[in-house]
Amino acid sequence: MSNLSLPFAAAVPILLPAYDELDLILIGCGGTGGWLAVNLPRIAYVQKQAGKKVSVTFIDPDRVEATNIPRQNFTPNDLELPKASVLAARYGWQWGLEINAISAEFRADMAISRWKHLTICIGAVDNPEARAEIAKVLQNDRTVFWLDCGNHYESGQVLLGSVDSAERMEGAFRVPTFCTALPSPAIQHPDLLIDQKANHQILSCEEAAIANMQSMSINHRIADEAFDMLLRLLSGTLTRFATYVNCKHGTAWSKFNTIEELAKTIGKSNQYLSQCKP
Repeated sequence: MSNLSLPFAAAVPILLPAYDELDLILIGCGGTGGWLAVNLPRIAYVQKQAGKKVSVTFIDPDRVEATNIPRQNFTPNDLELPKASVLAARYGWQWGLEINAISAEFRADMAISRWKHLTICIGAVDNPEARAEIAKVLQNDRTVFWLDCGNHYESGQVLLGSVDSAERMEGAFRVPTFCTALPSPAIQHPDLLIDQKANHQILSCEEAAIANMQSMSINHRIADEAFDMLLRLLSGTLTRFATYVNCKHGTAWSKFNTIEELAKTIGKSNQYLSQCKP
């Protein structure tokens, strides 16, 4: 019998920079972002209990429309109100937190990088222009992470990255017990920055109704996966950088923080990731 190879057994956690302050920025408060908004204050609460200074911001330019209900995290009482403001008021009140609400398009300069200051931008947007703006936050240093959430009707993915180029991945595994960098979601899946609307199939009214019911579950599932990855990232135990789910087939699988997997993802050799920088 051949030996069973389990990639997660060889995976190592991503190393976070030391931080005293944490910024959680949710970009997009619709299908997935609206459900993720439920749990971000819980993370903020735990981090504050650990002595960290925490800021939570919800960003979305849209207002609640009738078509958003009930798939998104809104009720008929929220109609015509700004999505970010509705969720910030609701969960800020529940947790006794001041949650910032910005009813405008996200700009990269909204994510600030400072000494001992960790920023995590959680993207829950559905267009390449918004993702391209989020991608800019990784151009500076490794105190900013981008967690990208995306889905179709029955499947989706959550991707985590901390650097914007393969060149900045050099030596990420020079200490074998952890990795110091993860490639941007835009490197993992360049198609995220390409408009996919032209490829969408036009559905009949009956098919659209069925798809909408299915999307109610996929948004929750992606939000839950993102929540789990955030918890593990902040606890120093996250050993994967991408998770894919398919609600129709009942499956989920991940890409793990191993030299082999990340070398394949960025198109470099294993040695490139393990060598010491000159």
